[in-house]
Amino acid sequence: MLTLTRAKLSRGSAGEPLPTVFKSLAGEGVHIRRGQLTLIAAAPGVGKSVKALTVALRSGAPGYYASADTDAFTMYLRAGAMFTGWSTHDIENAVMAENTAQVDALLEAKSNVRMDFAGRIELDYLEQDLYAYAATYGEWPHFIVIDNISNLESEGEGYQALEASCDYLHELGRKTGAAIIALHHVTGEFDDGIKPVPLSGLRGKISKVPELILTLYRNAESTRLFVCPVKNRTGRNDSSAQWQVPLAYDPSRMRLADISTESEATPYG
Repeated sequence: MLTLTRAKLSRGSAGEPLPTVFKSLAGEGVHIRRGQLTLIAAAPGVGKSVKALTVALRSGAPGYYASADTDAFTMYLRAGAMFTGWSTHDIENAVMAENTAQVDALLEAKSNVRMDFAGRIELDYLEQDLYAYAATYGEWPHFIVIDNISNLESEGEGYQALEASCDYLHELGRKTGAAIIALHHVTGEFDDGIKPVPLSGLRGKISKVPELILTLYRNAESTRLFVCPVKNRTGRNDSSAQWQVPLAYDPSRMRLADISTESEATPYG
């Protein structure tokens, strides 16, 4: 057992934010932190996978991404667009023409982010991957993305399984010190993706365990993606989702950025 001051000294990296990607969120005290569970929830197609991929690849941190919800080719197109400024259609044309050297060179620089594309995230295989990662790099990944939590193997059914998955991921964050980022769905009322999603709009009652919960929606023109910090144990939050932080969004180029930096030229570094 430890006193609180001893706990502070022994915490290691737990609680430290991942390197800042979105200054507009960080400025409001909204950080994805190591050793903690972050939940990102939105309707299908709104951009939760794009947000997670942007954090994964632009933070510069080494990590692991379990992509059960998005196939390998789609993820390549998205990442390629993100780092070249081309559209995903342009990237696909380059693949068909076998002219991807420029894209591959940019993405190879992000090889410390390892990805798995199994359609079902089985716990034994997940843990094997993480131990293999640690053996290869000499440390646990700094973040672990689960895309999405419904694809994670768990005991029980329905809401019980979701709660068990949250408990498992919370413990995984404590064990590895990694920032755990799990993607999740919302209830049918918010499936249009164009209105704010409150904390009560999460599918299943799994809001108790995560330290940070972000819900997302887009405007009708899809030029803005709004992030609603509906739970944040270490900073500002609003469970009703009436407080939102807008980000500039270009879905064709997978460009997600602070409004103040949307005029900056791509590619990203």
